[in-house]
Amino acid sequence: MDKEHIVNQVKLLIPNNNENPDYDKIIDFTVDKIMNDIANYCNIPIDELPNELSTVVVNMTVQAIKVNGFLDGESATNIQSLNEGDTSVTFKPMSDIYLALQGLNPITDNYTNILNNFRRLPE
Repeated sequence: MDKEHIVNQVKLLIPNNNENPDYDKIIDFTVDKIMNDIANYCNIPIDELPNELSTVVVNMTVQAIKVNGFLDGESATNIQSLNEGDTSVTFKPMSDIYLALQGLNPITDNYTNILNNFRRLPE
């Protein structure tokens, strides 16, 4: 499975419209997370993941980023605090976003049927 191709596909589907300076880091980290989760679920080493799962990785990555609003600078999920007098908005630091991503379980019922076709018994 070609990670670079997957990252490029995700970037096509989620352009950096908000000029997020951490855009590349968030995309890369999320793709790594999804690939690790799939490899663990299927009991397949990451370097042996079949190319047939590339689309699943792209879909799961896009879903994880969009549902959690990790790239939306204006999204309420990224706002840590908001003051009204003299207007002050503080966004969550990258470490909070990474922590949220690590706790995320992207393997939902939508994907288990597909992944079960590739799942191996643990060795």
